[in-house]
This record gives sequence, structure tokens and C-alpha cells, in this order.
Amino acid sequence: MASSYYQPCEELNRCEQLDYLWETEQYEKWFQGYLAIAEDSHYALAECQVGFAYMEGIGVEKDLEKALYWSQLSAEHGDRDGQFNLAYLFEEGLLGQKDLDKAKYWYRQSAMQNHDLAIQKCEELEIDYK
Repeated sequence: MASSYYQPCEELNRCEQLDYLWETEQYEKWFQGYLAIAEDSHYALAECQVGFAYMEGIGVEKDLEKALYWSQLSAEHGDRDGQFNLAYLFEEGLLGQKDLDKAKYWYRQSAMQNHDLAIQKCEELEIDYK
């Protein structure tokens, strides 16, 4: 897990305890664990993981509306992965019409936190993130 990015706290400890579920492919339990943390504490990392699970259909049925909801919360709470995922949803138009302005905004927010893939996207789309 990206412990160096996240500040030590009880919620991070709870998230890290779920890693073994991912590693042992117990995706439904992994998802339920993150969902509980996201609903209980509104912790950005948990919100991001829930959004990602809904986006990809991991441990739960794929649901792009719920992916957008959780990714938006995570992004607004400052999670760089959530910001990247939200930008991707907007860039690809996975919920209907593409919104490149919103995609660029969230790619920039993520890149400003040193997210490697977001930095690449900013360079591709000529977005100033420095």
C-alpha cells in the first residue's frame, strides 16, 4: 500500500488490514471492508477503492454511477488516485458525454500530487501542472 503517501491514522491501518483479502483474491470481502470504512469515516483512500471497485466490477457488480459518486468523494477529499480515476471517467465519457474540461482539472489535481499516470496525461494533453 502507498503508506508513504497517506498519513498514519486508524483508517489507514484498517485499510492496510484488507490487503490480504486482495492478495488472496477474496474480492467481495475486500470490497465490503473498504465500503464499511468509506461509509463510517469518509476516508479518501477507502472511497477511492470503492469507486475503483464499482468502475471495474471487482468484488461487486460494475456500476458506473456509483463509481462516479465514490470517485468524486475521494477526489474532493484530496486522494490523488481518486482524482485520477475521476478524470478518467470524464475523459472517456463512461457515463455518457465526455467532459474534457473536468478531466483536465482532475488530472491536474492528481499530477500536482505526483501521480505518475496523471503526470503522463497532463503531458499528453498539454496541461500545466507545476
